[in-house]
Amino acid sequence: MTDPIQKTVTVPLRPQEAFDIFTKDLAAWWPTDSHSLSAGDGALPEDVSVEPREGGQIIETKHDGTTAPWGRITTWQPGAAFGVSWHVGRPEEQSTDILVVFTPTDMGTRVDLTHGGFDRLGETAFATWEGYVTGWDYVLGQCFAGRCAVAEQIKAI
Repeated sequence: MTDPIQKTVTVPLRPQEAFDIFTKDLAAWWPTDSHSLSAGDGALPEDVSVEPREGGQIIETKHDGTTAPWGRITTWQPGAAFGVSWHVGRPEEQSTDILVVFTPTDMGTRVDLTHGGFDRLGETAFATWEGYVTGWDYVLGQCFAGRCAVAEQIKAI
């Protein structure tokens, strides 16, 4: 059994701003050169978009113009929480669960990410979990937090 992965970063933005960057600006900060379906083909996707509602999807428009879902949105609470049934490159029945919570702090926003449900993946559960443990350090801790820092610098100008 694999425990859920938990990662936290604090960003210098208000919760609504951090939420908007995480969702509306996903294509601007997500490392699509290494973490996308197109990357598996040695290419960059044309786009990655989020349908802003519960039941909506995160969709990659691949380098060849075809589309592929990354996950289905399970929680849509702007400025507060964003949840996804995550199944990049797998059938939706093999989803894992991501919940991102945005909490105001004196320094901006604490962003808590929990990623669980790996046991649904059977024999590949541990290896998949292990990849996401370090993957989220990069994706959330460097890419997302870095984009938020740039957004704060632009606001200050």
